[in-house]
Amino acid sequence: MNKRFALGAIAALACCAIGAGAAIGNSTSNSGLRDPIATPAPDTAFGAYSSLTAVTAAGSRLVAVGRRGVILASADAGQSWQQLPSPVSSDLTAVQFVDAQHGWIVGHDAVVLKTTDGGKTWERKLDGHAALALLNASYGPQGKTPDDAIAQDIERAGSQSATPGVLPYPLLSVWFSSANEGYVAGAFGLILQTRDGGASWTPMIERTANIKMNHIYAIGGDGGQVYLAGEQGFLRRLDDTTGAFVPMASPYEGSFFGLAASQSRLVVHGLRGNAYASDDGGARWRKIDTGSGANIVAALPVSAAAGAGLLLVTQTGDVLESSADGSARPYSGADSAGADNRRGQPRGEVYGAAIAGGALVATGMAGASVLRSVPLSTP
Repeated sequence: MNKRFALGAIAALACCAIGAGAAIGNSTSNSGLRDPIATPAPDTAFGAYSSLTAVTAAGSRLVAVGRRGVILASADAGQSWQQLPSPVSSDLTAVQFVDAQHGWIVGHDAVVLKTTDGGKTWERKLDGHAALALLNASYGPQGKTPDDAIAQDIERAGSQSATPGVLPYPLLSVWFSSANEGYVAGAFGLILQTRDGGASWTPMIERTANIKMNHIYAIGGDGGQVYLAGEQGFLRRLDDTTGAFVPMASPYEGSFFGLAASQSRLVVHGLRGNAYASDDGGARWRKIDTGSGANIVAALPVSAAAGAGLLLVTQTGDVLESSADGSARPYSGADSAGADNRRGQPRGEVYGAAIAGGALVATGMAGASVLRSVPLSTP
């Protein structure tokens, strides 16, 4: 499959360090069209019914993101939603909160947004203008880490951008271990790290052994370990000694869309109902028999007392519970009593899911839906 076509389909699902602020873009491009990077998202009364690509828990609240820069929050477990101000109108693809106050969003045009007040306000910490300059400074002929192949790919991407001077690659995943230290990654092997809360960024493309420039769909970690998962069975683990991401034996040649990592267990999931678990950091894998042929879009840890360990959510809205022995079965939690979700069904294709306030909430093509009640809290 053509990589750019595949990227569009999945995104609809959803060592040079320099400051990002210097190259943040203007409100209009040279063509006179408004630059989505510098154009705030439009107000909408129908955000909860529009295409939402991702959702996450932010303390007891939920925060969801979607097309045209839309950011929404729910304080009542997905029953109602409020639009939050967004400084961009680029499509947004992923969101993560480290705690109730500190959160990050990534999206198209290499956009990275940060909040320190629970989502009330968002600040751009990186965008396609700054990212293109950063990559050129790192991998170009005069860069600190010259790489002809990477430089040529960046030049090609820049020449094909609809907005001159903007890196058109979407960021598809974000993971922070603390308020200041984390990673963003996405299309064609793009990956950057920050150690100062987004004030500066270090490209790590050459440190991922990603010769095919596979898309990176997921980042995650726990207990000091960091993992990457992506296209064509792409799996990597951070080597603390070298500071590089090293290949892991992959149990599957198809794409992985997500991962869930804990100190005792690593789960990766993706195309056609495929999910695999490892108890030794990816040295050995066992297949989770999901019994589903639908793409798995989320893996959500729940407390051991809930009897599940992990809830798997598919693109069709099915919810499976997977126990430590690797078995999986339909989740038996009570359905929501919401008027639109009496049977716990999403309004359309599901792109992401999260748990907050005792509810499992999905986001997708037709907005947000409450899928199930989750009576016991997450870890």
